[in-house]
Parts: sequence; structure tokens; C-alpha cells
Amino acid sequence: MKHSSVDTLFCVPGSAIGPLLDRTLTDVDLRLVVARHESGAVAMADGYARATGRLGVALVTSGPGALNALPHLAVAQADGSPVLLISGAVARSHHGRGGFQEGAEDGVDVVGALGRCAKYSREIGNSHSAPQLVDNAVRQALTAPRGAAHLSVPVDLFTEDVDSGEFGGKSILPSETILLGGVAEVARALLAAERPMLVLGNGAREALRSDPGLGKALAGFADRFAVPTATTMKAKGLFPETRPQALGVMGVGGSRRAHAYLTRNPPDVVVVVGSGLGEWASANWSPALRGTRALVQVDVDPAKIGRAYPVDHAVHADAGEFLRAVLAAADASATHRPHQEPLRRRRDALEDLPDVVAEASVAELGAVPVTPQALMHHLQRWTAGIPEALVFVDIGNSTGWFTQRVAVDPPSQVHCPLGMASMGWASAAVIGAKLARPEATCVTVTGDGGFLMNATEIATAARLRVGAIWVVLDDNSFNMVRQGMDHSFPETMRTTDEDFGLGGPNLVGLAESLGARAWPVRVPDQIPIALGRARRAAEQDPGPQVICVSIDRDEPGPFRDRNESVGLSFRAPH
Repeated sequence: MKHSSVDTLFCVPGSAIGPLLDRTLTDVDLRLVVARHESGAVAMADGYARATGRLGVALVTSGPGALNALPHLAVAQADGSPVLLISGAVARSHHGRGGFQEGAEDGVDVVGALGRCAKYSREIGNSHSAPQLVDNAVRQALTAPRGAAHLSVPVDLFTEDVDSGEFGGKSILPSETILLGGVAEVARALLAAERPMLVLGNGAREALRSDPGLGKALAGFADRFAVPTATTMKAKGLFPETRPQALGVMGVGGSRRAHAYLTRNPPDVVVVVGSGLGEWASANWSPALRGTRALVQVDVDPAKIGRAYPVDHAVHADAGEFLRAVLAAADASATHRPHQEPLRRRRDALEDLPDVVAEASVAELGAVPVTPQALMHHLQRWTAGIPEALVFVDIGNSTGWFTQRVAVDPPSQVHCPLGMASMGWASAAVIGAKLARPEATCVTVTGDGGFLMNATEIATAARLRVGAIWVVLDDNSFNMVRQGMDHSFPETMRTTDEDFGLGGPNLVGLAESLGARAWPVRVPDQIPIALGRARRAAEQDPGPQVICVSIDRDEPGPFRDRNESVGLSFRAPH
């Protein structure tokens, strides 16, 4: 691991990884973070990877320990996050004999199960193959398209000697670039278009994270040539949302500005960089994204190109290489620059659109119980005053409210597990991010249902004095699902109101019992006070800070488009 610049390991201890834990506990160069659940350990490793761009590593024990890690390993794989899971296994002499928590092929096939949700999953069978298989796993996780890898290690193998010089000798595979010679044509089409649209997906994140200058140059390009630019939700904030050319997030629950640009008069040339245009990103596969003249799709993963739409230009390339080539092509010739009249028409079209972020009304700002709109209004003002915020948005209504109501500019980042849409992920991932980036303000925005799924990890943060902040929308309900059910099945509304409730748990008391400082918020005026105090406390006396905001659960949710599409799918012919 040291050869891959890993300095932190996230784990849940168990006897099948005992020898490895013993070695790690005595290694002054490695920090061992003991989580409360295996899914939390993997989510922390994922948060570490997203915050740094480096490999995140989790250690778990055999059998159920490995299987408990599966949901959030699948999140890392779906979102292209480089995470390596190492699971222990029974001693090789016990294979096939009913060993305790046996996960070999004669028991529960852990390697096979995890291989279904990772790029790479292998068991290390002997010390001679260990260096090669470890290098293979690391390389697979870090090679574009990035993703998850898994190694299963029999417990007796941990005690065998292996020459450490055999590790780390393999370089990361270069991303393959095909047809970059056609970039000049793409640049000409984009700049000659009447209504162009550039879309950045999560596949562009690493290129823009590792080269901040590229992001600034791209924003300058969009402004100079009046190129409207949107992102998917997983890429929110990669393009500065306060710039005049920003459309915000497109797709399900996206910004009203992006929706208006796509639907009022669909774009003629659409260039998509680093997105497979799945259901959520494409607003249920909106025909408008096809472009009236051309659709260009750029991805390092060729399997994603043309998966959702037929494309006119397929570019199999690294996002960073493609964007740099487009910028260079745009500067290469004056003929690429549109005349002033097309530029004016593009800018006029944007001026007629609504803003990226919808402003809360006076009534919404003053209502009790607190409206989600009021909470996001104050979150917008709070995050705007933070030099660098790493925001982890959980799945639920909190996803849509944050998407529509909070604008984000680099270097701040937003991370959301939309690839698998796993609730509870953000509450643990933020801990890994804060450990990796202690100088940044790391915050989770989550509903109470998602919060309860991984709330025990607050105890991990408390023990390590991790100054992360949790903002919890407390409406005592699985409210996104409740509102969706009420939309599709109104006759069962009373039942969903009762059965989808959470039982009124005392979230403030729970957080405090786990070692956090908790801040109850019941009226709007308390929101900015709690946010300010929580941030100061996290910096001055590090430890977890939990802000529990009592939210009006009957406020119409942010996912009307999602509810309508799901309702139609219930009645779709098979």
C-alpha cells in the first residue's frame, strides 16, 4: 500500500485479518481507522479517494464481513472511485471442510459475489503470486475508467514472507486515446452552432481536479464563445455554477435553467464529456439531448459511448486530453470563432432563462416547520463564504433540494453516490474525506432516513476527533419514497404516512450519545447560527458536529419529474 501513497486504512477488525491488523497497528507510517460497520469502512475509503484522487483502502474480515462491504463497494465502482477492499479468508488448509465463515468456492463465493460489483476480484492463493495480484488490483482501481477492486487473502498467508521489492513495480495503464484527430471538427461544430451545449459528467472529475488550470481555461472558453455548459448531478460544481454560461445540473431533479434550455428550443450541437447519459443524468433519456444537428460523446470507457443515444461523433479519449485539444483547436484559427451576431444570440438566449438556483420566497424563508427551501437558502450563503467545501450529498429529497437550491463553484466539490443511489453512504464518506483533507470544510447533507443507516460512524469520528459536519433534514419519514408513493398510489396515502415514518427518534440525543456536539434547529432564524457555530466548533475543538433541522415533510418535494416517470413505469407494458 505504501508504494501507492496510501497512509490511511479503514477497517472493521476480525480474526481473519488479525495478522494484518497486528502489523498495521505497529506501523507508524499507516493510520488505522476502525469503523463501526464494514459498509461504513468502505464508504470512508471512498470519501478519502474522492477527496484526494488517491487509492482508498478498506480491510474487513471473512464471510459476512466481506459481504457487508458489498453495497458501498458497488457505489465506488458505479461512480468510478478508486477503492481497494482487502478481505480476510479462512486458512487454506480449511478450504472445503466447512471452515468458520468460509468464503471460498466451497462455501459462499465471496470473490465471485464481489466480482460482480468491482473491476477486479481475486483470491491470493500463495505468497509467490501475491506481488503480482496486489499490483494488478491497485492498477485496475487507478486506471481509467477508475473503479473498485477486491482481494481475498487467506489468514495464514498474512504471516508468510514476501519480498517487498516485488511490489509497486507496475505503472498505471495509460488511458487509450482514439480519434483525437477529429477534435478540430468537433470544435468547429460546437462554435458554429446556433444553440450549442457542453455537458460535463463525473468522468471529467479527475482531469479537472488534478489540473485546476484546465477548469479555469474551460470556464473562460465558455464565456468567450458563449457556450452554455451543464453538468450531471455527479459532476455538480465541476463547472462554476455562478458563471453566466452555467446551466447548472441537468437531469432528474436538476436546475430549472438547464431544463428550460433543453425544452424551450432544444440545442443543435451537444457535446457530452464523461457521462454515460443514464436515466438520472439524461432526465429519463430526454430526446432533446440528441441534438438537432449532432451529438458528440466523449468517454474513456467505450462501453458508455452510444449506450443511451445514437451518436454522430464517438470519441474514445481521456476527458482531460479531449478538453485540452478542444481549447487548443478553438484558439488555433480565427475561423473557429463565431461572428458577433451568433454570439449575441447565444447570450440573449441565456439571459431569457431562469437562474441556476431558485430563490426562496419570503413565505418559505419564514415558515415553521422549516421548509427545505429555507435550509438550502442558508446553506447557499454559508458554503459561498467557505474557501473550500467538500459536500457529500446523500440520496433522498436532500439530493434534489441541494441540486436545485445551492450553487457550487470550484475549488469546492460535491460528491453524491448516484451510480447506485445508496442511502447512508454520505454519513460515512465525509469522515474519510475530512481525514484526508483536514484543512477543508467537510459536510454531509442528508435526510434522517439515510442518516440513521450509518449514524453509528459518528462514534468513529468522535474517537478520532474528526471535525466533519452533518446537516440532517429531519422530517421523521422516508419522505422521497413517501411522496413518490402518494403521487402514484394516492389511495394509500394514509398508510404511507404511517408506515413510512421513522418513529420519531431523538436524533440530537443519538448524535450526542455517539460523541457528537448536536445542534437542534426548529425555526429558520436558528439555521445560520447553527451552521456558523458548528463550523467554528469543528475547527477550534475538532469533533463531529450534527445539525438536526426539523423540516416540514408535507412541503412538495423536488422530484416531481422523477415521480411522474416512475409512475409511468409502473404501468408500462412488459
